[in-house]
Amino acid sequence: MSQKAPTEFDLLIAGGGATGLALVAMLLKHTELRIGLIEAAAPPDTNHRQSDFLELRSIALSAQSCEILGELGLDSLAEIACPITTIHVSDQGHLGQCTLRAEDYHMAVLGQVVELPALVAQLHQQIQDAGNRLHVFYQSEITDLTRTQTDVTVILSGGECLSAQLLVVAEGGQSKTREKLGIEAEVEDYQQTALVANVELATDHQNWAFERFTAQGPLALLPLKPLSQANNKHRGALVWTLSHPRYQQLIAMNDHEFIADLQREFGFRLGEIKNVGRRSGFPLTLRYAEQHIHHRAVLIGNACQSLHPIAGQGLNLALRDVKQLADLLIAHRQEDIGQYSLLHRYQRQRKQDQQRLTFATDTLVRTFSNSYLPFVIGRNLALTALDNIPALKQSFAITAMGFKGTTGERHAKL
Repeated sequence: MSQKAPTEFDLLIAGGGATGLALVAMLLKHTELRIGLIEAAAPPDTNHRQSDFLELRSIALSAQSCEILGELGLDSLAEIACPITTIHVSDQGHLGQCTLRAEDYHMAVLGQVVELPALVAQLHQQIQDAGNRLHVFYQSEITDLTRTQTDVTVILSGGECLSAQLLVVAEGGQSKTREKLGIEAEVEDYQQTALVANVELATDHQNWAFERFTAQGPLALLPLKPLSQANNKHRGALVWTLSHPRYQQLIAMNDHEFIADLQREFGFRLGEIKNVGRRSGFPLTLRYAEQHIHHRAVLIGNACQSLHPIAGQGLNLALRDVKQLADLLIAHRQEDIGQYSLLHRYQRQRKQDQQRLTFATDTLVRTFSNSYLPFVIGRNLALTALDNIPALKQSFAITAMGFKGTTGERHAKL
């Protein structure tokens, strides 16, 4: 390690995406902790403008995630997010389907859809007035780290030496820092690719989100806001799970051919699909680190679990990690925030939620990406039962909104 005297912080956070920024914003709001944020990318464009309605990647935020972001002061979230008031789930070529409506649970919305660059820009804006409590090391990576009984010291790619009581790893599924900590992650390759693109719709989506299980794989079409009053085209965000060969076929098609295939699979619930933006994709894996804490270090978000997008829960789960960890750090901010007892409490509190959602997502993938007749019959019976048994349907709706237990029941009855 370098002999250079380290710059001292209370907390280091590796990863300045939405998860890392949300944790920074929450801690800056409620503590005086000195934070060092390490991010491999260049600074985001805080003057983000949606210049091309077909180029931006979107994510679905549950109602609970919107509450968490609201606690950070993101009052302008409504300016960039599109409400989901209805969710429709169907199985192509079969009768099984289910419709969830926010009004049935006395909720204004089930969630919101937001374009990720816009959300990151807003979170970044929230941390601009931190003064000397925050230092951001952009275009930097951790190249080495050591830990003693009382602190963790890291060397950055730019040569800086930093130390703190605790290192939080929020780098995502391919985290190199997790590897440097010696934490192994189990990886299962689903042999699938998620194709993502924005589309222009002929008719207003009316805040409906669709999840359709097709022979090619689960297809989600999420509602998006118009870019502006002047550019009020109807927009939707597509996430389509495909086999690798089928993905290669679709990505190689021209726009006209692709739209024709998509229309056949999705149907005409929203009329004609008029246009499609740049298509891209990413391979799908289940990645889960059995150990989420280590000496003077803790993993959050995709660094500890990367989920299949079939249920759109990746960032929602990460924000619950952020909330739980922040609450503990806030409550113990006058103590040693890297102490094992505190980190162990975080892992114990979060593990059930993380394991439950990981198992549920994996089960959905295997059930709804399968054409084996017993699976087809079983899932259609399940969808029919879900749509016709109020107690079961409410439980599913509460889970979709991100709530659970008595908290979910309270929200559903508001």
